[in-house]
Amino acid sequence: MQKVLVLVLVALAMAYAAPDPRGLFFNLDDGELCLNSGQCKSQCCQQDTLLALARCTRKASENSSCSPETIYGVYYVCPCERGLTCDGDKTIIGSITNTNYGICQDPKDKK
Repeated sequence: MQKVLVLVLVALAMAYAAPDPRGLFFNLDDGELCLNSGQCKSQCCQQDTLLALARCTRKASENSSCSPETIYGVYYVCPCERGLTCDGDKTIIGSITNTNYGICQDPKDKK
């Protein structure tokens, strides 16, 4: 009986000590500070200006401003939600400076 009681107490202690699903560095909620989009639940780490702190935010919805996904992982304008494409001009300078912007469109609506 004592062994069962000890086992139950250990199981309860382990369940109580389970970490919060929200992490310190990954799985961040919208509005939390980030260094890269891979840290955010929404997969978008956005900063308003070059000197601003980047924060996790939602991806761009249909007919809103967007930027194509880049290797940098921090955006001035977030990429589109899943299933949408960012239609806009792409230039070499824009790719370097992360300023290629467009509008999120549903590829099924194109004719």
